[in-house]
Amino acid sequence: MNLLSDSFKKIISSSGVNFIFRIFGLGTSFLTTIIITRLFGVGTYGNYALIFTIAQATAIIFTLGIPNTLIKIIGNHNFSHKKAKKLLIKGLKAALAISLIPMLFFYFGASMLSEDVFNSPKLINYFLIVTIALPLFVVHEIFLYFLIATKNFMKYNFFMFIVPNVLLIAFLVIFYYADKTGAFTFLAFAMAILLTVLMEAFTIFEIKPDKEQIPFTTLALLKTASPLMFSGLFLYLLNWTDVIILGMMVEDKQIGIYNIAYKVGSVGFLVIVSISTIITPRIAELYGEKNMTELKKLVHNSTRLIAVLSVPIVVVLIFMRGYILSFFGTEAIAGGNTLIIVSLGVLFSAMAGNVDQILNMTNNQGVLRNITIICFFINAALNLALIPQYGIEGSAFASLLTNVLLNFVCVYYVKKRLGFYTLF
Repeated sequence: MNLLSDSFKKIISSSGVNFIFRIFGLGTSFLTTIIITRLFGVGTYGNYALIFTIAQATAIIFTLGIPNTLIKIIGNHNFSHKKAKKLLIKGLKAALAISLIPMLFFYFGASMLSEDVFNSPKLINYFLIVTIALPLFVVHEIFLYFLIATKNFMKYNFFMFIVPNVLLIAFLVIFYYADKTGAFTFLAFAMAILLTVLMEAFTIFEIKPDKEQIPFTTLALLKTASPLMFSGLFLYLLNWTDVIILGMMVEDKQIGIYNIAYKVGSVGFLVIVSISTIITPRIAELYGEKNMTELKKLVHNSTRLIAVLSVPIVVVLIFMRGYILSFFGTEAIAGGNTLIIVSLGVLFSAMAGNVDQILNMTNNQGVLRNITIICFFINAALNLALIPQYGIEGSAFASLLTNVLLNFVCVYYVKKRLGFYTLF
């Protein structure tokens, strides 16, 4: 590797701090999984994972692509912190106004979704909780990305990995000893996000906001955000379509086992997302400055670092899968083969680099949107074809194939549009 510039050394340092926070977040996330599976049952965890996936996907839709757009606009135009907050307020108003639509849908459709779509009446209360909590999920997502856009990484880490996870564990324990089960597990998550959002708002906004204007109207913001909304949604669905389809085709215990294996396999994403969080605002800045030489250097150095650090994590996950899964109960060990497949997908993503955000931050969000939409339908078709015969392993393999295709096409378009490959 070439001698590293001071700016990239700073990125490595910030990524290291972010990695440590993510380790804590991952540990508390696993602890949450263990608490739910051991105290409330694997079936309850399957329902929790299914509703969590649906709620997160819906929140991504109704953030309207604003989270990534904040990073893009603030970085490309080098906004001051005051101007950045004005842009944030415009985004929050638009997202909260439109979030009334899914709230009404889940309230009036709770019974239909539970009984007709997922054939599980016990999900009704879960969907009713989503109705109330959805605006909180939307605001939380936008706040987090604002902190990334303004490079407040310590606050981002605190509100992403510390506060909600600790609160969730506390509420789960309280509900367990209060003999509250089922949908109360998801209520615990909603309450944790509520308190987190209140703290985020307190730290971001002043009592007396300034009057500085920005050259972006709400309409212009939404126009820029729309491609990012679709790409963000379909990227999320690519990772979690399998959970939703499994929810319609297998029993809740199988969903729980799959989600445990997927969560363990996703440990390999620690390095990828830690570095991606730090370099994404920098990518937007360099592209805004038209500094393609430094942009290429940043991407190549980052991909090398991601690949080198990800390989040993994936190797450990594969060869110690039985031991690791046993922490979640004897039933979870059945997800061993699923864990192998998920880990291989993570490894390929590490080798390809941060391709999705590179396209997003360089005015190629439309290209990424089209790629993700096509890959989503391919993934759904593969899941529907493979799950009946191979169960959760078929679902994992469908995701692996789609992940390889997605990264390959993104690498191709980065080369075509920006003139360089991202590959390790």
